Amino acid sequence: MRQYRITVFTVCLLLLALVAQASAVSVTISPEQIEEGDTITIGISGLQDGSIFALRMEAAIELDGASTFTYQSNQVSVPFGMESPRVLLLASPVTEAGLEASDGDTIKRMTQRTQTGEVRITQSLDAIPSGTIEVLKAFGKPVDGSDYVDMMLELSGTKKGPDAGSITFGLEGISDGSARIIVLVDGSEAMNQQITIGTPTVTPTPTTAPPTGGSSGSSGGTTTPVPVDQVSVSSLDGIVWLQTVASSVTWASPDDIRIIQSEPVNIPADWIALSGSYIISPTGISFQPPARLSFVMDGDAGTPFIAAYRDGGWTIVPSRVEGSSLVVEISGGGQYAMMSYHSDDPAPVVTEGPATPPVTSDAPLNEVPPTEAPAAEKSAGGLVAILTTGVAGLLLMGVRKRG
Repeated sequence: MRQYRITVFTVCLLLLALVAQASAVSVTISPEQIEEGDTITIGISGLQDGSIFALRMEAAIELDGASTFTYQSNQVSVPFGMESPRVLLLASPVTEAGLEASDGDTIKRMTQRTQTGEVRITQSLDAIPSGTIEVLKAFGKPVDGSDYVDMMLELSGTKKGPDAGSITFGLEGISDGSARIIVLVDGSEAMNQQITIGTPTVTPTPTTAPPTGGSSGSSGGTTTPVPVDQVSVSSLDGIVWLQTVASSVTWASPDDIRIIQSEPVNIPADWIALSGSYIISPTGISFQPPARLSFVMDGDAGTPFIAAYRDGGWTIVPSRVEGSSLVVEISGGGQYAMMSYHSDDPAPVVTEGPATPPVTSDAPLNEVPPTEAPAAEKSAGGLVAILTTGVAGLLLMGVRKRG
């Protein structure tokens, strides 16, 4: 009987292990090197309903003297739908930029002009169905004299539909370039891969995450000197900023730091989310001494606080108010959001001024203030959902158009 119980116990453990393996999310991206006209495939399995799926692409678009850029993907197929989706686009240095989609009979476009050299488009849309669109394009006009345009595109939402499938798309009008694809599921990084297109001469340099010793963001070709060791990164919407020094970063390169937006899940019943959740990627990165993470407050009611998502739940972390920002010190990657209690509940203690020692360096940390994004043109109708559904195809828009 004892041997029988041990056998049953062992079998149960094996079954649990198999279930865990079967439910684990797997993401593959192929091929890593492509030429114009090739098809890109993002294979996904084990993606359960209710998972927060986020897909981000960074690409350097070579201009070769052109006064406009238009890059196109065809037959974009997405196997599952998304609820509460949000799409963000950042392009610089440009005078205008936008997205366009066609389902064969109808064309829909979103365009934004700018005088700062930077376009930010943020769209929260209705639920996206699974399906295929025929054409998806990114377009715009660069600032005069620019050699290339940096573009970042981010799509996130709650997955609905098959647990496995492939996002596929073909490319046209592209010869040389590079792009980075980052896939996150429930705040954890599932894939981070660089794709090479043809023989590029430039690589993506994220506008809001300048390399150490570089400029502190883009403003239409102008730069602001920063201390050599300083690292400053922001989310695409400009709400969240991370500052540290290169010497404090381990387990990743400072140039690889990203702040990726998502939707908070499992929020306690007595809390209110004042922002989306923001993922500090790569998740295995470490900051010693801690990095400074700040959320811009916008007249939020009640007493806001910052919470971290750990082990399937949210935990309040010590924070302080500095001007119009709520600031926390973090020692590694992860998922953070700005929250508040309902009005009848007690609020956590938030200190005025520094609660913990700031990051130290031989040079001072000069905060780069986030800029307010102009409002994007909003389009109504079913094709807006199609636009976002096909956004993955646009993500590899890569680069120099021939001829």
